[in-house]
Amino acid sequence: MSINAALRLMAGIVILISLALGTYINANWYYLTAFVGFNLLQSGFTRWCPAVFIFQKIGLKAESCDTTGMSIHQGLHIIAGSVVLLSVGSVILLNLNPMLLAITAIVGASLTQSAFTGWCPAMMVASMLGFKKTEPLSETSR
Repeated sequence: MSINAALRLMAGIVILISLALGTYINANWYYLTAFVGFNLLQSGFTRWCPAVFIFQKIGLKAESCDTTGMSIHQGLHIIAGSVVLLSVGSVILLNLNPMLLAITAIVGASLTQSAFTGWCPAMMVASMLGFKKTEPLSETSR
């Protein structure tokens, strides 16, 4: 599993668990969902995520983008993070219908499954927007 796949898996699982906890235990758990959305969004622009260090230490492989510009993974993070923040923020800050969180659940499920399949609707959108595909790093380029 690559670092990017592990990040999607972790983000998707935390989104789904925090949504469930927010729905059935206490609505304050939605702040964790928003935190994940914020981290996705900021990592899309900065290429930095706190979990990457851990994933590197356990030996997961990175991917590189040989072209200039932003990678498809950055695009996915920007799209997913924005959608999560908008839907959760609308419920938390604007007291809109909590059914909007179904959108966030779809994002979480999509991120989770994409860790295993390598495909996510946000990746397709990012590709159409011009984000660049990545390749596994070869042993010589490390």
